[in-house]
Amino acid sequence: MKKILILVVVPIFLFSQKYTVDNSTVTFFSSAPIEDIKAESSNLQGVVDFSSNEFFFRIPINSFIFPSSLMQQHFNESYLESHLYPLSIFKGNIDNQSSPSNKMQSISNEGVILIHGIEKNIIIETDLVLKNDEIVFSSQFLIRLNDFDIKVPKMFVDNIAEVIEVSVKGTLVPLD
Repeated sequence: MKKILILVVVPIFLFSQKYTVDNSTVTFFSSAPIEDIKAESSNLQGVVDFSSNEFFFRIPINSFIFPSSLMQQHFNESYLESHLYPLSIFKGNIDNQSSPSNKMQSISNEGVILIHGIEKNIIIETDLVLKNDEIVFSSQFLIRLNDFDIKVPKMFVDNIAEVIEVSVKGTLVPLD
């Protein structure tokens, strides 16, 4: 009887793994009449628990790298105020998740995103596929600046889009 119990418990345990971000690229893009602005960070941190369908991600605001140091300075000091709001956080639950597989699947992540000290409910679709023991994921979503009280001076409204495109790509590895 004990052998049967062990065989039943082991498969459940194998599917209750937690994964952490191993490598990632988070990019945001602003397309405006005067100029396009793109910045990138490889400092996304996070954990996904496929047994509870919960996730938590965070990224340091000052980790975004811009083509020019002046853009980076304005972003951190004037727009996102990284000295006051050092992190952006996304936490919540996976809505329609099945166990990760070697076939590409799309999942809905419903949660709360924190940017510039303001929290908003959001649903972000994510594509993922299991390759060996790693999960490769990608996602794209839009952020409205005024939803997060990010002010753009009138003289720069043609330089910065009201809606920013965000893309996230990365790899999740089993958490030991």
